[in-house]
Amino acid sequence: MSHSHQHGCSHGCHHNHHSEAPKSGAWKRIAGAGLLVLILVAAASLVQVRSGESLIITRFGNPVRVLLNPGLAWRLPAPFETATTVDLRMRTTSSGLEDVGTRDGLRIIVQSYAVWQVDNTPEHVQRFMRAVQNQPDEAARQIRAYLGSALETTTSGFTLS
Repeated sequence: MSHSHQHGCSHGCHHNHHSEAPKSGAWKRIAGAGLLVLILVAAASLVQVRSGESLIITRFGNPVRVLLNPGLAWRLPAPFETATTVDLRMRTTSSGLEDVGTRDGLRIIVQSYAVWQVDNTPEHVQRFMRAVQNQPDEAARQIRAYLGSALETTTSGFTLS
């Protein structure tokens, strides 16, 4: 009985021909994972400014810049920098029906309307953020309170007759 081995090499070979393929395959996987990470970081750093909006870029909660022009822009990925959208479109609000008195003692029911928007400048966008924390409903509430007060003042000096 004879015993034969058919390895394709003599008994003195170290079988290194199998270890080269996994090394190059591992490098390809590492390079692919690194490329994927770079793409994800780039995607997380890209922000879009839409028409009628501005973006406030904050770094650790402090505003660092205001983007006003529509298009793409870069920022550091979160949590380093975050982007907050501010709507710059026109809005309307109404005082609602108000029962006010005139100078000659008559009572009238009036309603006033206001059209408002955040001005498209970095200073005004930041002021809007500080004043109402980017809450248009809160801004409208404050405007309505002002309108009600202005109606009282205006009509009290007006003679209806």
